[in-house]
Amino acid sequence: MARGDTVITGVAHLRPKESDRLQAVAAELAKMSREARETADGLVIRGGAPHGAVIHTFNDHRIAMSFAVAGLKAPGMRITDPDCVAKSFPDFWEFFDRLSR
Repeated sequence: MARGDTVITGVAHLRPKESDRLQAVAAELAKMSREARETADGLVIRGGAPHGAVIHTFNDHRIAMSFAVAGLKAPGMRITDPDCVAKSFPDFWEFFDRLSR
């Protein structure tokens, strides 16, 4: 959502988690009309105004939670498999609902 390019480096360790989080973030940002290019150890994300999208979580709690936060600025977000957050934050959706009011 920032202007210009956001460059994230030094996060290659995110690839072998519940999902390849770099690939997942790039793919789901593309659904929001944001260009995100994977690098060997990070992402380059082109800023701008995103739009809502149906976000696939890859059964990864962190993908679900991060795109929920993005939905605060991009109305119309829908998170598939919202129950995947139970792994680390079972009450996330209730907390998030209170936070986003």
